[in-house]
Amino acid sequence: MDSSITVAMSPRSKFYSLLNDVMNPKINVIKIESQGDIDNIDINVLFIDENLLQDFAAQDWHESDASLLIQEGSSSLQVPNHALFIPLEINIITLEKLIFFAAQHHQLRKQQKRLNASLDKQDSGIEKLVEIGIALSTENDLDKLLAKILNEGMKLVDCDAASLFLLDREDKKHPELKFKLTKNQSLSPSFEEQSIPLTESSVVGHTAISGQALNIADAYNIDPSEPYQFNRSFDKVMGYKTVSLIAIPMLDHNQQVVGVLEFINRKKNPQAILKSLVIIEDEVIPFDSSCVDLLRALSSQAAVAIESKKLLGSINRLFDGFVNASVFAIEQRDPTTSGHSFRVANLCEILAQSVNTCSEGVLHNVTFNSDQYRELRFAALLHDFGKVGVREHVLTKAKKLTEDNIELLHYRLAFAKQQLKNQHLNQIIKIYEQHGSLSNEIKSKLSESLNLDLAQLDHYMEVILSANEPSVLPQERFAELENIRSHMVTDYTGSLGGFISEHELAALSIPRGSLNEQERIEIESHVSHTLNFLKLIPWTSELSQIPNIAGAHHEKLDGSGYPNHLKSDKIPYQSRVMTVCDIYDALTASDRPYKPALPINKALSILESEAKSGMLDINVVKVFIDSKSFDKVEGYVPKVTGESSGLNYVHHVCDMDFHKH
Repeated sequence: MDSSITVAMSPRSKFYSLLNDVMNPKINVIKIESQGDIDNIDINVLFIDENLLQDFAAQDWHESDASLLIQEGSSSLQVPNHALFIPLEINIITLEKLIFFAAQHHQLRKQQKRLNASLDKQDSGIEKLVEIGIALSTENDLDKLLAKILNEGMKLVDCDAASLFLLDREDKKHPELKFKLTKNQSLSPSFEEQSIPLTESSVVGHTAISGQALNIADAYNIDPSEPYQFNRSFDKVMGYKTVSLIAIPMLDHNQQVVGVLEFINRKKNPQAILKSLVIIEDEVIPFDSSCVDLLRALSSQAAVAIESKKLLGSINRLFDGFVNASVFAIEQRDPTTSGHSFRVANLCEILAQSVNTCSEGVLHNVTFNSDQYRELRFAALLHDFGKVGVREHVLTKAKKLTEDNIELLHYRLAFAKQQLKNQHLNQIIKIYEQHGSLSNEIKSKLSESLNLDLAQLDHYMEVILSANEPSVLPQERFAELENIRSHMVTDYTGSLGGFISEHELAALSIPRGSLNEQERIEIESHVSHTLNFLKLIPWTSELSQIPNIAGAHHEKLDGSGYPNHLKSDKIPYQSRVMTVCDIYDALTASDRPYKPALPINKALSILESEAKSGMLDINVVKVFIDSKSFDKVEGYVPKVTGESSGLNYVHHVCDMDFHKH
């Protein structure tokens, strides 16, 4: 060994004089006369014999870092693993060799301790990185994620401040760095997100462009030849001083820079507050290589987490856009009812929030998490998507007979009238041929008869047009329609038939609305189409219930709904919420050309009636009314031009629940 070896022993030891007499320049012998001699001197080798044990208790030397040489005969005590024994009789040459060996052993143990400490620190850093990685992967809010990255990084390397920058490549010719967040344990600076040019003149700009980390021991003394310099403006304003600084690029899986992490002023004491320049000079130390390694690992985790969240956000926005566009497109098939799905979705969100905060009754135990809110919104937006499976002429059938059919009836009326007029003229001609003249009395009677027949046909048409409206058909109208059917007329081919056909009679005899039974069933089939369509989509686990929620929006708690006649225990609460909102919008919507909107009070009364009869969830209806959820939807105020006539019109696919009212 090149350096001298310090050997400590009792001055009464027989080896003390022996070693001093030899005076080996590489062996420095000191005597131990007090406890302080052990505590205050860096000892390589501690010689233990009976003399030493008489002066000091065993625990005083047992925990010594020095290598122990124990004279035989003193071994009754518990001996550490690093102790060596000296025979009672030993010559000076052997003793010196043993001392050199013990000293080497001492150096190896010190080195091992340093390595173990370093490994422990690395293990601790790795454990922290694992914990940080888990924490970052579970954070879905991007702003909270960025804050967590900075907080964890500062704790990881015991620094005072940190900042995070994201690279914005939207303008490919002039990319920028977005200064997103900053943290400082010693200051509370006001912060606003801002953009800075991407140039090599700044530390973070150089890091972002080069993709290489910068570890700067003194930010105020950067070599002037470097392309970058530290911007001192923040320090000047805040009375702060940046000393040690490290800038780490965040690289994604393609090794592309997505941002830069900047950590400032590593501290000896992590809890120290750098409130003065004196404290800063005393407390701040450079970032070492282990800090660089840890922050590189953190930056990689951060880059992956940020890109994942941004990608997830992009996917969600894309999906939201697709859903909204799909709903918009499908509602264009029936423009008169467009907006229904969007309004129902908005109502559902408000009502679900009110249910979530309800502290009374059975709803006290009903809560919706963020995923269930999304499920409900998407299900509400898509609940009528099955309209695509309903034939358009049924979907847009505003009245019982089609416009072509009504036009045909007008032609039939005109033809029948013309026939009556021809018959009237033929009667006059025949009288002239038989009698050579026509009295005013006969002429008047013939004209009166013609006018009565023409008026009867006009009355028939009035009855037909009245019955064609999608209103509640009065009972007396059925007899009138049967009478019209029995009135025989000749068509242009000469064929004899009723003024209205059997098909027309059946359509005009629909007691409510504009749809016959087959058409009503086809309208109701939109729910099955919706369910089948939504089942084709590979929903993620958190959205997997969307098909079931949307597919149950016409089910009733008493099992009277459709398409599967589910009862209360089988109907999800999200569907119960949607059913109430769906019915309310169907009742109050002002965009139906074929029915007036009901006043709000009337619509709420119907909801209460449906709930009391066991069809709707009475608790959900109560929350809907008590919370006035219908008043809280921005941009949605039902417009009623006047009092309802009391008649209920049926047409939109979600109006069908009321065909019996």
